[in-house]
Amino acid sequence: MKYQGGGAARFAKAPESSVRLVLIFGDDEGVVADTAGALITAWQKDTPASVITLDEDDIKREPVILFDALEAQSLLGDANILRVRAKGEKVFPILKDVLAMAEATPERIAARLIVQNGTLNTRSKLRTAFEQANAAAALHVFADDADAIAERVTSLLKAEANGIEPDALARFVGGLPGHRSLANAEITKLALYAHGLDRPVSVDDIRALCETNADENSRVAVTLALNGELDAAQTELDRVIDAGFSPIGLLRQFEMEASRMLSAHALRGSGGGNVGMKLRPPVWKSDWPAFEARLRKWSVPRLVRLIERVHDMELAAKSPGGAGLAEAATRELFVRLAMAAA
Repeated sequence: MKYQGGGAARFAKAPESSVRLVLIFGDDEGVVADTAGALITAWQKDTPASVITLDEDDIKREPVILFDALEAQSLLGDANILRVRAKGEKVFPILKDVLAMAEATPERIAARLIVQNGTLNTRSKLRTAFEQANAAAALHVFADDADAIAERVTSLLKAEANGIEPDALARFVGGLPGHRSLANAEITKLALYAHGLDRPVSVDDIRALCETNADENSRVAVTLALNGELDAAQTELDRVIDAGFSPIGLLRQFEMEASRMLSAHALRGSGGGNVGMKLRPPVWKSDWPAFEARLRKWSVPRLVRLIERVHDMELAAKSPGGAGLAEAATRELFVRLAMAAA
């Protein structure tokens, strides 16, 4: 079965009881993660269950890990929920066997499975397999548009404060990154700021909240690296690191900017009018020449490879013992990207 957009969101909140294996995919991994979270919550309402996260690389090395987990019951007798974060088609041969087992001997599947993935086109074998399987579903989710984000912010602030001024809402939404997990962090920060405020959130509040020196300097450092300005990028990077900005925060700035540049390439290819103002955050007219020059340096394949590398680096930084190596790895990334752009 296949669902997309609003249908996918509705399925995640109220899944069909016959479906135990679900693929969730889309361009925005934050939306993918939130949809997976909604599905887990729905499943746990029906039956208490523990969530087990399996590493894609471990599954590829030892597929038996996945099959054992699917057939195992928890210590309390409840079924587990397995979550696998995948990239592309790497685990398709293994998941193909899982789907075949669910079809031939459904009684062997004790756990529920969620596979989170990125962009999968209509020719994807993995996507097609989940769409066609009887006991499985493929949920295609899409990035939020500005109206949907504005509605979320407005609804949240009704509970936390006396609302938000229209100009402040436009400025806040326009400045959000085009990635739900990053945007959620900013929305949560705004809600905490607005808690107990006895007036609507104003433009001055948004400016004070969202434009800290550390955030601005990190954006500048990333932009300089992508421009190929090595010396200036390293100087700005030193300033950001000295201010206590985390290496993971810098990696996410790279991801945000690369995603925005990918969106720009897509909009230009479709003949969209004012491309800069359609991006999140927008590229103002005065900044467009520099942004366009940067686009010429970074093709779509190069940006995709950059995002994949950033994901791998963030995963390594979060692994046991990885935090101590994160700063050195981030500095090396700055140098390599700046040299490549130059």
